[in-house]
Amino acid sequence: MILTLLLAAQLRSVDLSFEGIECASCVESLPARIQRLRGVESAKVDAAKQILAVRLAAENRVRLEQIRDAVEQDGTKTRQATVTIQGTLVEEGNRWFLKVPNGSSFEISLDGALPSAQYSLKAGRATVSGVIKNLRVLSITPTSIESD
Repeated sequence: MILTLLLAAQLRSVDLSFEGIECASCVESLPARIQRLRGVESAKVDAAKQILAVRLAAENRVRLEQIRDAVEQDGTKTRQATVTIQGTLVEEGNRWFLKVPNGSSFEISLDGALPSAQYSLKAGRATVSGVIKNLRVLSITPTSIESD
């Protein structure tokens, strides 16, 4: 079963894998570049695993494209991201949407067999976690959907 959902939601965390940083100073400067984005609480790099861990403030308006572009500005390549997104889950027709009350314009489609499809989804606050394999397409394969 494949479901596609359109999300207008708020990022809560992003663990972005990357490759192509060859100098130590570039790795060291990466967290500072990301923390310049308004709404980022913290950014840490694990150089050995080539992962950037970003935690975002409540009520932020940060888009995944902003994080991706900040990482790629020095020629670094992004591979994929594990994300947590929060919002209000509502059903419209045969589709589910995750919306944020503050009017964020962040949108992403949700693809794959949803773990929560085994039981009925209910409208209300929800947190969706999953993997985005192509940071240009922004299609997430969810690993969990939880009601808040």
